[in-house]
Amino acid sequence: MCTAFPSINAGANGYKVVAVVDASGTYSKMAHKITLARVVQVSVVPMDTAAIASERQRTWHRDDAQQWAEIYTRIFPAKPLLIETCMKAQSVQKDGEALDSARNHHTRPSTLRRLRSRWPSRWS
Repeated sequence: MCTAFPSINAGANGYKVVAVVDASGTYSKMAHKITLARVVQVSVVPMDTAAIASERQRTWHRDDAQQWAEIYTRIFPAKPLLIETCMKAQSVQKDGEALDSARNHHTRPSTLRRLRSRWPSRWS
């Protein structure tokens, strides 16, 4: 990993070091695993890009949440649901809407029968 020597050196000089492991590479999976084990031995914290972004973001309850959602779609292009979740969380907060977990859900008996017939193993 190209971050190994700088990370080990920075840690030896008293810095708290985080290595973004998916932003660096090596010639084999074995070398990657061995290098990660080595940097962890000297207190380097391995993280991926999404974890770094999450730590910087901290919460969806912020004015720039939309921009953070756009960053996440670049990290995970197949995750458009993340944007939808963010937007829903903002609308719930803004409109004072009750959370799904706080709503009183009543499922009609016909709906329950249909669900049980489709997925019998889930209802046993």
